[in-house]
Amino acid sequence: AVWSETFVGSIGIGTHFSYWDLLPYGNNLSSTLASLKAAGFRWVRDGLFQDTNVGSNDRFYGVMNQVKAAGIKMVLVTQPAYLGNNQFVTAPYSNQSNLDTAVNRLGAGAILAFEGPNEVDNNNYNWGGIPAFGAAAKQYQAAMYQHAKQIAPGVTVIGLTVTSAYGAGFVGDISAYMDAGTLHPYPSAQVPTAYLASTENALSVLNGAHKGWWVTETGYYTAPNATQNVYQPGVSEAAQAKYAPRLYLDYFNAGISHTSIYELIDEHSSQSDAEANYGLLRNDGSPKPAYTSVKNLIALLADPGAPYTAGSLSLSLSGTTSTIRQALFQKRDGRFYLVLWNDVLVFNNSSKSDISNAPVPVTVAFGSPHNVSVYQPYTQATPISTTSSATSMTVNVPDHPVVLEINP
Repeated sequence: AVWSETFVGSIGIGTHFSYWDLLPYGNNLSSTLASLKAAGFRWVRDGLFQDTNVGSNDRFYGVMNQVKAAGIKMVLVTQPAYLGNNQFVTAPYSNQSNLDTAVNRLGAGAILAFEGPNEVDNNNYNWGGIPAFGAAAKQYQAAMYQHAKQIAPGVTVIGLTVTSAYGAGFVGDISAYMDAGTLHPYPSAQVPTAYLASTENALSVLNGAHKGWWVTETGYYTAPNATQNVYQPGVSEAAQAKYAPRLYLDYFNAGISHTSIYELIDEHSSQSDAEANYGLLRNDGSPKPAYTSVKNLIALLADPGAPYTAGSLSLSLSGTTSTIRQALFQKRDGRFYLVLWNDVLVFNNSSKSDISNAPVPVTVAFGSPHNVSVYQPYTQATPISTTSSATSMTVNVPDHPVVLEINP
């Protein structure tokens, strides 16, 4: 088994706290912060904002210190420091004042990681265009890494991102200037792992030292009929609610140490713009079902405190298990948590309709009797059933996670 908090600690969410012109981060900021805290996310991924306007900086760090006060860490996406008048620091990027400011105003302990610049191939015009952007972005990553290690040696530094093997080829190997690589393997409305392995492979040139990967963007948007910014198909809110917790589990099982879904809350209320609908919360702050399903999973598995080395549990699964995925966690009080889910599509992209998948009966046999409570985070936070002194039980595994709490 794995300590359950190790999994919970892998779960992050994308935010845009410097976008105060948008409703969720402007007028509704207090509601957005309250929902972030209530969900139990251990970290957020946001941009490292810096302006020449002192008031703007105070506003950003005022909010981020509220995030810090809630015990939530942050992954900050870096870029060359802003000098004013639309001018940014250029090569050799020795001025890293935005990192200095972050460490001074938040404290290194609040920062989970500095991330290299976002999708530099998509933004290549900011880096001198094709082909120059690759060498420039690599030079920035190296300078940022070296400076971060000087001022905050305990903070992880993860790599810049690109969106394709083509883009990665211009940048080359940056593994000497990062502690882990960074991926954005959006599933394109397929099962969560649909593009995970292929993205790792496509971007492998960045990570010659095989340092492991973080995922700082991935997810599903809930506007299947959108006509703008459609880079992948959309899904229903019900489908997002099934896929989101599966995604965190699937990526963790695949060895991804940290995963951040894009994003916490819809940026706008338009159903025609795909980009506006990636949130787990709607633009007005009301929860989509995915917010609740992720929140319930986190609450069930959370075990904050001193690190714990989990033990083992004797069990076996039988039945039609070819598409059944599993994860076994343990809390410090000894309780085990067996998570089961059916790794199948839940939304038909052609008909734009939800797929009704029959639950798969799976028999779970234990080496000795246990009291077992069964939870279904997609629908509720409380158990759906309890069984005393079970040595074997049949679980109907749906297309979203079901969790067996097994008392030792």
